[in-house]
Amino acid sequence: MRRSTFLWCVLGISVVIGLFVIKHRVQELEDRLHTLNAEIITDQDATQVLQAEWSYLNQPTRLEALSKRLLGMELPDAEQTVTMEELLRKAEPEAGVGTDVAQKTAKLTPRPSKARQKTQEGWLSPILTKLRKSQ
Repeated sequence: MRRSTFLWCVLGISVVIGLFVIKHRVQELEDRLHTLNAEIITDQDATQVLQAEWSYLNQPTRLEALSKRLLGMELPDAEQTVTMEELLRKAEPEAGVGTDVAQKTAKLTPRPSKARQKTQEGWLSPILTKLRKSQ
């Protein structure tokens, strides 16, 4: 047998083996691509479900009913509203008073309603007393 014939046979066999390996690699990658596409579709469906749930949970009427029922919140009275001028006037430092942040925030904090005070007495009062002591 000639040397060139042997060389061509080895070259042909190596090309066939290379094509076989590449073919199987491409098939594996296509299978992975199909799996990823299926996962993407599943995730998109889950995202749509979550967006619909978010829209339902954030309906203003539902939130208003929950805040009234669970938090004891009520619609604000006219007495609770403040104009910008009144707010700025309250925020200005008075003569002889330091610029302590705690003093300013104590002046600006609105008084809670009676229903709100009842809920604060239970779990919130220790936290508030601790915050007041730290200021």
